Amino acid sequence: MSANIDDDQSPPPFMEEQSSLGLRHRKNPPQAASKRPSFQLAKIDSLYAPISNAKATSGLDASSAGYPLPPSNPSAKSPPTDHSYVESLMGGMRPTEDSKLHGLAISTIDKHFRYFTLWLFCVWSSLVVLMYVFVPKENIVPLSGLEQRAAFMSMSLIFVSFLSRIIPLLGFGRRGSSPLSYLASFNIGGDSATCDQGQGIRKRWEAATQSFSGILLGGLSIQVVAILTDFLMAFFPVPVVVDPVLGTRVHVLRWCEWFPCATFMTFMMEGADLFWANDCAVLKEQTHANDTLERSQHRTQDGPPPDFYKKKFMHAAAQGGAVFLGLMFPFCPGYWTWMCSMVVSCLLYLTNYPRMLQRRSEIPPTLRVGATVEEAERYNSAITALRLRYVCTAVWSIIVALYFISSIGPKFAAEDSILRNPAANMCCECFFDVLSKVLFLVTIMDVHHAIFDPFARSERRLEELRKLMSAVWESSSDPIAISVRTGSNGGVSTLLSPAFFTLGGGRGALRRLSKEEIKNLFWNKSILFQLSEEVFQRQNDGDNNEFCKVKPEDILSVDFTEFSTGLGQSQGVVFAGEVVTPEMGALRAVAESVVKAWQVTGQEPVFSHELSWTRGNNRNVLIYSEAKVSRLDQNSLIVIIRDISERVKVFETEKKILYEATSRQKDAQANRFTRHEVKNGLLAAIGLYETLCEAQRSHLFKDIEGSFGFSLGESDEDTNVVRCMNELGKSLHETLDTIMVEAMTRDLIHDVYRPHRERVDVASVISGSASSFAYDFSSSRNLNRFPLICKPSPLPTFYFDANLLRYLHRQILSNACKYGKTGGVVLTEIIYCDQQKLLRVNVINLPGEFHDKLVAMGSAAEDAVFRKGAQIHEQIIVDSESTVASTAKKAELAALPGDGGWVIEKCAKVMKGQCSIKFQESRTVFTFEVPAKPWGLSERAKTPIDVKTFRLPNDTWGFAIDDSKIQQKLMVKFFEFAGISSDKIHIFGRNSEEITSFVDFVVDFMGEHMGEHILLIADENLDIVDEAAKHSTISGSLLVESIRLRLLPEQERFLLSLVRSANDSASDIAIYKARAHGFLAKAPIKKGNVLEVLAPLWFSRYPPQDRRMDDDSLNSRRRSDSFSSLESSMSLNEAIASTPVDILSIVNELDKLFTSESVVDNWELIREKLHALKGDLLTMQVGSKVIATVGTINSFRANHSHEMLVERWQVLRDQIMSLVSS
Repeated sequence: MSANIDDDQSPPPFMEEQSSLGLRHRKNPPQAASKRPSFQLAKIDSLYAPISNAKATSGLDASSAGYPLPPSNPSAKSPPTDHSYVESLMGGMRPTEDSKLHGLAISTIDKHFRYFTLWLFCVWSSLVVLMYVFVPKENIVPLSGLEQRAAFMSMSLIFVSFLSRIIPLLGFGRRGSSPLSYLASFNIGGDSATCDQGQGIRKRWEAATQSFSGILLGGLSIQVVAILTDFLMAFFPVPVVVDPVLGTRVHVLRWCEWFPCATFMTFMMEGADLFWANDCAVLKEQTHANDTLERSQHRTQDGPPPDFYKKKFMHAAAQGGAVFLGLMFPFCPGYWTWMCSMVVSCLLYLTNYPRMLQRRSEIPPTLRVGATVEEAERYNSAITALRLRYVCTAVWSIIVALYFISSIGPKFAAEDSILRNPAANMCCECFFDVLSKVLFLVTIMDVHHAIFDPFARSERRLEELRKLMSAVWESSSDPIAISVRTGSNGGVSTLLSPAFFTLGGGRGALRRLSKEEIKNLFWNKSILFQLSEEVFQRQNDGDNNEFCKVKPEDILSVDFTEFSTGLGQSQGVVFAGEVVTPEMGALRAVAESVVKAWQVTGQEPVFSHELSWTRGNNRNVLIYSEAKVSRLDQNSLIVIIRDISERVKVFETEKKILYEATSRQKDAQANRFTRHEVKNGLLAAIGLYETLCEAQRSHLFKDIEGSFGFSLGESDEDTNVVRCMNELGKSLHETLDTIMVEAMTRDLIHDVYRPHRERVDVASVISGSASSFAYDFSSSRNLNRFPLICKPSPLPTFYFDANLLRYLHRQILSNACKYGKTGGVVLTEIIYCDQQKLLRVNVINLPGEFHDKLVAMGSAAEDAVFRKGAQIHEQIIVDSESTVASTAKKAELAALPGDGGWVIEKCAKVMKGQCSIKFQESRTVFTFEVPAKPWGLSERAKTPIDVKTFRLPNDTWGFAIDDSKIQQKLMVKFFEFAGISSDKIHIFGRNSEEITSFVDFVVDFMGEHMGEHILLIADENLDIVDEAAKHSTISGSLLVESIRLRLLPEQERFLLSLVRSANDSASDIAIYKARAHGFLAKAPIKKGNVLEVLAPLWFSRYPPQDRRMDDDSLNSRRRSDSFSSLESSMSLNEAIASTPVDILSIVNELDKLFTSESVVDNWELIREKLHALKGDLLTMQVGSKVIATVGTINSFRANHSHEMLVERWQVLRDQIMSLVSS
């Protein structure tokens, strides 16, 4: 059915309104009685019933738990309601432990009132019988004259007062005059409306008697006792005795009435006052600023004090004892007995005044701000009880005064005085007895309605609850749904709060409003709809793990209604000329949550649900929601739907940040390991490779010289050696390049990479011919498929990060090969624009499969290339009808991450450039542009001194510290290539003593050689083994920092300290530069670039204008003079080769470790020394014996038992001894 309300289906007029918790519903008019009830009426009735039934059982304490309120529909039989629901609702109005104590106090006092009522009738009837038995018969006489008429008038007045109070309570008279009159208008119990009048009266009487509280029964009982007493005195003979002392006539039945009535009335005055001590402390704390600490601590006590009820019984007993002694006055045997009774009676009566003053001082004039409902009730009851004390004490004081006047006055009055009239005393007693009984009953009724009437108390709390629920219903930002089953196997009726209209934002005429404005517009509007039973049947028949969707036909009807505003049924809101109706897509999404809420189990289950629908503009709306279900009973529940979309987004963002942080941390650890361990190993291997190359060249040169020119050609064996050496060098450099690119990629992804610029030939870097080892370009690169064009040719030299440029070009080529024509030509154009100072690299490939679809996508495809995780070919292949060949392409694309273009763009941004791609009809052009200036215009202008003519001062010393023997020997050659003489080179790190004493040595040395420059190079990670065989790592940069801190400023100016490390991330370099003067990357040492690497660092430390060098020293010798030929100096091989003494020293240390009993425990130390031994052996030129010995060392990795390790060591030791001896 449509959600819109047709014009011809106007709602029926209001005939009668009933409200419970703010719900309003409409009855059908009489003329529509024969028609089928409207849908909305049925829904409202179904929604109204459980809440009204909850109201019907909303007793707030033990005394009122059995007093039902009427159901809202007299003809409807409602199922039993769960009383725990009402208790939970009332618990919201009573949030403290004081509420339970309050209810317990009321129920206890009310129970005592009922017991006192029985005691009243028993004592009065017993006293009357005793008086008739023990009083002489001659003293039992009927009253006459004025006494009889006074008794009759007193009975009549009290009876009229009694009827005026009891009739409204029984439900007769004007409707609405009391809660019971409202109750009487309904057929309690849900019987047929045609039941006879007698049964209706009986039910009214039962309900009325159940509604009487103990204090109301007590007040009415006192009236009954007074009426019966006056009736006996008016129409029957009554005992009349003469007081032996005063000589006055005493009507004994009057005192028989006063004794139990005075006792009971006093106890009711005390019982109506429920204000206990801690309430007083709380209230007085608001009015008195200087409360003591004891009162503040006493305030924290909960419940009435221990003597709370005892004081009430004692005061009631005191007043009853005073009246009982008055009854005994005529029966006293003598004067002194009478006088003692009189004194005790007066003393007991006078306790009224201090008790009244005490309670008046304890009750403050006003109620404190923020008091609870219970405190307010107790305060009001105390004020009412205090007023009752005033009335009773005043009337009783007058009665006591008249007693003495009427008893003593006749002795001193004249004969014709009214005081001598025997009926005067009777008239006064009747008058004030009527006055006290009428005023007392009026006040008792006020106390009854204020605190003891269960209906009044329930109505007050339900009214507060209704206001609270109305405020929550209308102002809540979360949609609230009240759902009720319409039958045993039927659907459900659901009422939605106004917050429903804010779901997904406004639409149509509301799209210009914010959520808050939409909520204010619909603040008094609610949605009422019916769900058919088919949706629940489908859910029960289907799989429990699958959730059935709500179809449009499952929502039978949708209407606007109201919750608590008294405006009646409302139609749709007219806004900007458009009638705003509920959005059916959103309504179906909420209905699915309601259906799911009926399926869940548990006391207060919470489940998550996705609210999704599509609007008219094809815009999908998705809201992540969390629903909390509270069951009222088995046929009704409340669902609160909370929008947690922002929470989900925050969670996803936090998860993504955590994932990226974890990935960054893991990548940083992997980079550190790659740079330090792998790179160090490769650098050592490359050093050994260069040593072997140099040795081989020296050997060939000597062979050529020894041939005296007869055979200048190379033998096949020599050719194979050269080829193998070239292949070895190529493999080592390619492996080093691979791991450096891998580490660089991780830093690029996390935006922590900083480029390392150097002078590069762009064409050589891109083509791959810039390697340090010699091999044919044609053999490693197919120029036919990957041609390279330079404009102009040759290109000038630029200042770039060579690794970054090479990696960027490789990624572009990779994308061209994957998505271009299979086996097609990929052209690279390198164009330099001198005017714009711009370098442009174009990679052009032929169109591949689905190229036409990429062209059709236009800019969308171009943007998708550079989006992270995007694969533009994936959707194209899925949508296309391709053959088996495309199936393989699908599998290939499915394994791709789709981040190639994204990484390329990051590379471009690091180089301060930009990249783009164009899908043209006949080709695809990937363009990379970066600002560039030739080396001669940029860096050379910044360096006044030509690097080619740069050399170090003659007084420069070379200090280096490294824990690797290979690196120590390479550093010797580094300093020699830099032009430092061998006698000024000091290498440290051979043992832990040299590392730990390095700082002291450098500081002392610079103090002794003032004015001489020192070039200090320190390895970052220095591993040492102490005397306890414990491994530790010392930071070389920290050693340099310690040296700089200990030097004087005039000493430190002659020091150039560099940190050399394979860890060259941006964060590490920043640390190195903060501790030292610069950073020196670990890389293969080349003769031609040592001074080129040192020159920028030296100029940065010593600008040309500050360098204090002799002019003749600058030009005394050329750069080539710093190098000696291989014939005049020891070869590189001899420089780094280990001597037999070094090897035997390590063998002796290992022999001591293997002869001990703790070989396994010392395995870490043994492993380190075996590793060092293997490095020393690889520097020797022995051949197969070295290879066999190294293999034996490698075999130690798989043996961990003591016996196997010792056995292996004996074999290795024999091999080394044979090797050294040869």
